[in-house]
Amino acid sequence: MTGPIFFIVIIVMVAALPALAGWKLSQKRDQFVRMVSTIGAGQLILTPGIAMTAFSENRAHDENPIQTIVIYAAMALVISIMTFAIMEIRKTSKDK
Repeated sequence: MTGPIFFIVIIVMVAALPALAGWKLSQKRDQFVRMVSTIGAGQLILTPGIAMTAFSENRAHDENPIQTIVIYAAMALVISIMTFAIMEIRKTSKDK
């Protein structure tokens, strides 16, 4: 029971921490640049890692590696967008 929860927590950390770093590094720039850097940084570790795992030689033959990559990339995208939204809300509440 705790295995899938632990796996989801690891995925969130691998996507959210780089997204947070991307937002912090572009904090002085325009909002669009902050959004792009947050989304790009969130995809930086998880998507290539899943692609490498999905196309490895030791995998089940009944799975579709492209579908696996798209699903995990979408999860990382959602986590990155949520991180961006949370940081922007915090920034606007601090500016008031």
